[in-house]
Amino acid sequence: MQTYSIADLEKLSGIKSHTIRIWEKRYNIVSPERSDTNIRAYNDDQLKKILNISFLINNGLKISKIASLSLDELSSKVISLTSNSASFEAQINDFVICSLQFDEPLFNKTYNTLRKDYSLSFVYENVFIPTLRRIGALWSSGELFPAQEHFLSNLIKQKFYHAIEVAESSLRRNKKAYLFLPPWEDHDFALLYSNMILKQNGFDVVNVGKTMTFESILQCIEKVKPDILFTTFIVGQKVTILQKFCDDLHNHSDTKLFFAGNPDLLRLVNTHGKVFYKLDEFDRFFSNSSLN
Repeated sequence: MQTYSIADLEKLSGIKSHTIRIWEKRYNIVSPERSDTNIRAYNDDQLKKILNISFLINNGLKISKIASLSLDELSSKVISLTSNSASFEAQINDFVICSLQFDEPLFNKTYNTLRKDYSLSFVYENVFIPTLRRIGALWSSGELFPAQEHFLSNLIKQKFYHAIEVAESSLRRNKKAYLFLPPWEDHDFALLYSNMILKQNGFDVVNVGKTMTFESILQCIEKVKPDILFTTFIVGQKVTILQKFCDDLHNHSDTKLFFAGNPDLLRLVNTHGKVFYKLDEFDRFFSNSSLN
């Protein structure tokens, strides 16, 4: 079982360390282990309790009321509020805990519950993306190690792989989409998402993921002969490098270019193609039956 400092709890829950200390003393919310030097250490269950309390407080409950709830009552209250709210904070918290604890059953339980009411596209935009942002912030601040983020990312990717495999469309466009990443990129969630949407809308998709060199991109274009090219800018990069990449694509191929990713990066360059700043823009554009 992993342990967390009070600073970890603050970063994960948004509740100030000072407030957590007061709650411990006044309400006995949690009882951390203490080192010989009186340093607090919290376990997984205590972290989850603090995350649930944070969710309830953000939904208008008072700590004095929450403190009187048993663990079962606390969980029931969270479930009740979640089912009647447009917020997915409770599910995001579960996925964060899943990542920290390498808990695949928790991931599947939370995901399957969401999928009863929402599409994978909706879950990706409203739950997975916020979760990945929070996990990324914890990783960059040193609060978790890379394998914990990779564990969650791979579980999410498995859902996309399955959705891509079973995707069907009654529409056959006889058009081919070539999906790839620039040489400096590693983040392929946008490619998996676009792969799923394009296949559902009748496109033949060639998704090569990460490419080693610009020359390999051109070789694939020559071999695949696609009707559209799609790539993403996620990682911060010099504007001159981004612009040269766009210019070179434009100059070496007359195929239609499509981009998505970080809006702040995309607005810095002339992509010579169409840019999608939101997922629903991408969905609407490629679901248009008049695209030929």
